[in-house]
Amino acid sequence: MNMKVAIPLFKDRISPRFDVCPEIWIVELNNGEVINQEKWPMESFNLQQRLDQLTSKEVHKIICGGIDSFCMDHLESRGIDVINNVAGEAGEVLNLFIRGVLHPGFYCNGKRGGGFSGWRKGPRGRRNIGGQREM
Repeated sequence: MNMKVAIPLFKDRISPRFDVCPEIWIVELNNGEVINQEKWPMESFNLQQRLDQLTSKEVHKIICGGIDSFCMDHLESRGIDVINNVAGEAGEVLNLFIRGVLHPGFYCNGKRGGGFSGWRKGPRGRRNIGGQREM
């Protein structure tokens, strides 16, 4: 089954904010294989135009950093799943998504042996896989 995934970019990383990203990377997948990809400049689009572009291009999922509730509600009401609060290098994040291990709040720092870091709940609350507690 084909799926289009949109990733708002700031250079080669996930943009910290969906609504001000300079470009969006659209990746089309078929059974976990990249079959097409393109980047769209978004700087000249206002917020409504950005949302309309994703709908018109038939995007199924968006992987992003911060996104406000208006945008989240708009996208979800049009059947676009949002994986938000994700940070890191876009290529690594896409690979984690394809492997099925990406989730909201994921931070991909590229320093661990597996190339990622993430959050998990332990007996003493939420903490980073590297051992640091979340404040």
